[in-house]
Amino acid sequence: MRDAIERYQVWAYLSAVVLGLLIDWSFSEVTIPEYLVWSLLGFLLYATFTQTPLTHLSEVFRDRQFLGALLTGNFLVMPTITGLMLLALPDNDAFRLGVLLVLLMPCTDWFVTFTHLSKGDGARAIAPHYPFALRASLITS
Repeated sequence: MRDAIERYQVWAYLSAVVLGLLIDWSFSEVTIPEYLVWSLLGFLLYATFTQTPLTHLSEVFRDRQFLGALLTGNFLVMPTITGLMLLALPDNDAFRLGVLLVLLMPCTDWFVTFTHLSKGDGARAIAPHYPFALRASLITS
């Protein structure tokens, strides 16, 4: 099942985008209830995360070298690079806020999707985005 999902995932997303555009262009005067949009987004996120086995998540938190690299990259390297970039950006608060949000806020769904597509370790990809998993791994160890 997982192989089938991965094989057709890109086409499913692309089809959903095209279908959404066609519906919007065809029925631009009709408004779609917000709960339907959120329900669809929830379903897509659910489909993304169910592809990742969480049975080895506690092992990820025991890997000190990985955690060190993760914390260094997320809390030292990226904020430093982003801060230096802000110096070169135009003096526009909205634009700067957008850059800060894009570069400093995790976007787990696309990251996990690309990790799966590249045959990466999904548990390691998800680990930094689930702080409660650290507590669970410490309790069970």
